[in-house]
Amino acid sequence: MGRKRACDACHKRKIQCEPAHPSCDWCKHHDLECTFDREIRPRKRGVSKKPSSTRLNNRPTPHAPEETLTHKLQPLEALLMDPLTAPAPLSSSTNTFSPCRDPEGLPPPSPVSGSRPCFGKLHFAGYHLGEISSYNGVPHFSTTGREWIRSRAGQAPVFPAVWDDDEVDRGAPQLGKEDVLPPIEEPPSLPDRAVTERYLAFFGTSHFRLVFPVLDTVLFEETIDTAYGLGSPGPHELLVAKTCVFAFLCMVTLFVGSESPVVPPIEGDVMAAKAQHLLPAALRRDFTLTSLQTMIMLTMYQLFAGRVQSSLICLSLACRIMFMLGAHTIANPWSSSSPASRAPKLLRKLFWLTYNFDKELSLRTGQPPCIPDEHCDLSLPPNYALTQYLDRYMQVDHDDETMIPSLPGDLRLTLIKSKTCQLLYSAEALRKTDAELLRNIRELDDELEKWRLSVPLKHRPALSISRHVGVNKALSEAHDSVRTIVINFEYHYLVATIHRATGRCRAWGAHGEVVPGEEMKGVSSSLALSVEASRSTLLYLRSALPVLMAPEVFCMMLFYPMSAVLNIFCSVLLNPLEPQAEADVALLDSAPEMIRNMRIKQVAKNEMLQLKLVEEFITELSRLSRCAIVEAARRHGVMDIDGGG
Repeated sequence: MGRKRACDACHKRKIQCEPAHPSCDWCKHHDLECTFDREIRPRKRGVSKKPSSTRLNNRPTPHAPEETLTHKLQPLEALLMDPLTAPAPLSSSTNTFSPCRDPEGLPPPSPVSGSRPCFGKLHFAGYHLGEISSYNGVPHFSTTGREWIRSRAGQAPVFPAVWDDDEVDRGAPQLGKEDVLPPIEEPPSLPDRAVTERYLAFFGTSHFRLVFPVLDTVLFEETIDTAYGLGSPGPHELLVAKTCVFAFLCMVTLFVGSESPVVPPIEGDVMAAKAQHLLPAALRRDFTLTSLQTMIMLTMYQLFAGRVQSSLICLSLACRIMFMLGAHTIANPWSSSSPASRAPKLLRKLFWLTYNFDKELSLRTGQPPCIPDEHCDLSLPPNYALTQYLDRYMQVDHDDETMIPSLPGDLRLTLIKSKTCQLLYSAEALRKTDAELLRNIRELDDELEKWRLSVPLKHRPALSISRHVGVNKALSEAHDSVRTIVINFEYHYLVATIHRATGRCRAWGAHGEVVPGEEMKGVSSSLALSVEASRSTLLYLRSALPVLMAPEVFCMMLFYPMSAVLNIFCSVLLNPLEPQAEADVALLDSAPEMIRNMRIKQVAKNEMLQLKLVEEFITELSRLSRCAIVEAARRHGVMDIDGGG
């Protein structure tokens, strides 16, 4: 059967060519001559026999538990092999994508009000839907995004009133208003030294010391001596040490239960306020290892408390101090066992901790990273891959603080996050052609799969999570659980984030559909992989809830299900008659309860407000999803739904 051929003008613009005589529809309306003079190049039909890297399984069978959606990735592979999709220089023609306009050619939405700082652009299937609130991670849909939702659901969205300008003007509660730290006395006074030492002993014997190696207890005892005036320190040295101790105390409150008998209670916000009060003077000159520790601990406190904007400011200062101290170029301090190597080892740990937070926040917020990879020595600690999943790393070694750090997640994943930011979400990436973008997606996908296969089976993330998944073996062991859960979340989030970048491709038509043409099937297939990874995030969360004991990082963990919920919601609106849509809506329905059950310790007032907002937001997404299914059924008829649409 002959293949329908587009005219030269439609082919150049990658739009559907509607045949007519003497000219096609597009050429006729633009007073152009309809020609077919371009050279036809032979197409490569062969598809690589190499197994695809991201192979998600929607319906696992007993015979093949990791049998996957390979057929959905094959069009993407074929697309990358096709000479017709070779990168072409950008031009001013109508098929050039502009990140400032949506696919329908509408002007960009008006800037978000200064009272609602946002970051992170939301693109899905060719639509620019809006931004993400920097206070709470809840999306703020643009005018275009709301109109798209209304067109698909048949009803206008009704999101929480916290986004309503009139409500803001009338003083309605807003997330972020609770974030103001309390006033303090001047000069700030440290708690009794015995209290500080109790907190240091608690941190030194907890597994959090391995995950967040912000200090060496031997060296930090010297900082405590200085802060309490032992040894007659100079005024500035005393100020820096006191600031660091305040930062340490506020950070440790994140890991202490509300009624812990181990340490006396102190107010984390009060300690943070005291540290920030002293900070301008403490950072005036002579940046030291103590200064870097202070900024990283304040970054952790603000970030885990959900104050993303404040954490970004603290992190940027930490990065600059880290550069001044040369931590980004230290090569393998673990080769020495001398006492003098304690400080270089700690400095290198602080570099990796800073690097990890920088890349994580950059990918989440859409803001540029502070640490450029090309200026850093990114060689991993010796035998890093072999040591990260050994059982001994789940046990606390109280004597050896010079060991290779565990750190949150896996540094190899962090390096992939950095490449993802650069290749898919930088300003340069927004100017890439479809072929360039898809080639980068394939490259990152391959790298991510190599990492997955390198993880021991006990901790290895599954390609896809079935709806009846059992708890991973590693989750039955307390010290392993948080690390394994985080790695699974990060893996599925990265799969979703990498493949969701196809939402910016030119191949998407004006109505969220792929422009006809076999060479573009890879675009929709890649988006399907992104949505499947988001399903896996929620399904894994459901299985992990019985052993999820990490309330101190609740705000960090909340991001993963929220990102997954948004992706699934957009998928339902885009394809409401797909067989998977009803199950997806049921998954959205269960999300608020799962998120509530993530919280173990007593919830603070600001966290209660955030949880309420998240619950209202997801509930509205579920309602709109059901409306979209009903609306699609009305338009296409019940028989279409029964037949799969």
